[in-house]
Amino acid sequence: MPGHARPQADLAIVEEASATLNPPDETSRLVSSTPACGAALPGAAVATRAETDSRGDAFDYVYSRRIACLSDPADAAAASYRSLQTHLMAGHVRDGRRGLALCAPHRETGCTTVAVNLAVAFAQAGINTLLVDANLHRPAVLDFIRPSSPAGGLAQMLAAGPDRRIDEVRRQVRPNLSILYAGGAPAKAHDLIANRWFKQIIDDCMRSYEFTIVDTPALCDGTDARHIAMSVRYGLVIARRDVTLLSGVRTAIDELSSDRVRLIGSFLADF
Repeated sequence: MPGHARPQADLAIVEEASATLNPPDETSRLVSSTPACGAALPGAAVATRAETDSRGDAFDYVYSRRIACLSDPADAAAASYRSLQTHLMAGHVRDGRRGLALCAPHRETGCTTVAVNLAVAFAQAGINTLLVDANLHRPAVLDFIRPSSPAGGLAQMLAAGPDRRIDEVRRQVRPNLSILYAGGAPAKAHDLIANRWFKQIIDDCMRSYEFTIVDTPALCDGTDARHIAMSVRYGLVIARRDVTLLSGVRTAIDELSSDRVRLIGSFLADF
């Protein structure tokens, strides 16, 4: 039922999100044809936020209204994400686990919507949080939080390899929230994810932040999501009401479990 959220059994449904968010498969486009410097997102919050990163560079960020924890914190959708955050904090983070990969059986499930809202909820709770967009096939975090200048990211760090380690993390995008954007959709995304530097970067992220949330490609798009989840070691399966089949969830659980990814539950989004 729209606007209703309830906890369910672990590895069945952890939480149900509200139907008040925009469809997650709807691609946000810039109002301006120029993708930089203050361009707005459809449904974006009216105000932007200016932050300064670790190198002293100032950036403005525009936030989509699909981030319910910012646009309508009193709504049932935001309450649902906060409830999921509390659940994870009590049973995952406090056990010393510092990372979580969000995985969906197929596209149009709203995995990025959940990842962004959950990261914001953790940051609002005072947890030093990093959101990583590891979907190098169809990166979408940029559609939710748009910086005023082009965002390099994970792809550039992976391409650099060991010879010149670079840091593309945007720090303090909001209080307690940093973001490692995808950095585009490179032609050889699979090769970048599969190389050994990926796990090293993820390990560095989990050591540097209290909690790291990693958005992944759909499991149906190949083995990248499984490789990412193996690097993070813990996973949460994302499903969408009236879109995701139970068989798809079971297949996702079987595939990830066979890779020795520890699944802590699943989340049913009702957009």
